[in-house]
Amino acid sequence: MTTAEAVYQLVKALPEDQANMVLAFAEFLRLKVQSRPSHTSPLLSNYLGILRDSPNFNEDPVEIQEVLRREWE
Repeated sequence: MTTAEAVYQLVKALPEDQANMVLAFAEFLRLKVQSRPSHTSPLLSNYLGILRDSPNFNEDPVEIQEVLRREWE
């Protein structure tokens, strides 16, 4: 039995007002999926190491943090 057939069998046994609620929910899900953007968000792993050779990050990380902390004091 497919999912659609199982849902149909379940909804068929419900009172009309509850069946309408299931229908409204199914329509909500359909619209939600349709309104999603077609592109997916890039993965964080795509950005790993991107600043490795950047002149801003070629010094000692501890020293960079200490300088930043002193600037914010």
